[in-house]
Amino acid sequence: MRHPEFPIDSQFLDRWSPRGFDPHFKLSEAEIDSILEAARWAPSCANEQPWIFYREKDAASRPLFLSFLTEGNQYWVKHASHIIIVCAHKTFAATGKPNKYYAYDTGAAWLSMALQARHMGYYAHCMGGIEEGVIAEKLGIDTNAVEILSAIAIGKHGENAHLHDRHRAQEKPNTRKPQREFVYKL
Repeated sequence: MRHPEFPIDSQFLDRWSPRGFDPHFKLSEAEIDSILEAARWAPSCANEQPWIFYREKDAASRPLFLSFLTEGNQYWVKHASHIIIVCAHKTFAATGKPNKYYAYDTGAAWLSMALQARHMGYYAHCMGGIEEGVIAEKLGIDTNAVEILSAIAIGKHGENAHLHDRHRAQEKPNTRKPQREFVYKL
């Protein structure tokens, strides 16, 4: 267990991003829908909810979604139950003006999903190692209007024997910088 400097709810300490997923476990449709529902309720500027999530429809979609990841992520993500691609609209729907908060708001939606997954006994690992050009082409995304941000692997934590040595060494909850390194009292 990680130790906070100040009292916080355990949900923040229980969440971490493993790479060792159980390849034999598959979340049900209802479970993945609940995780995505948590994103729906995340806060956003002007209630814009700029996030867009692309998820696998079925097992036949898995090769497509694996092709969206860099090789360094494909080898371990293939063991996860689900892969989700995270994107966001860059402009406000009502005005068409730039929404400088789209990535910030989508980050809130991602955290909501991660906490819901953990609440249900699962883990979510968000990663930046994606093939943006492949994603844009295969999903027909207009990158002038939509930012391709990341991918999320979700599943049940499992063995880590399949991981490269570097990743196996990282397969545990990590620490965080102390507040004194990022909070400034003026």
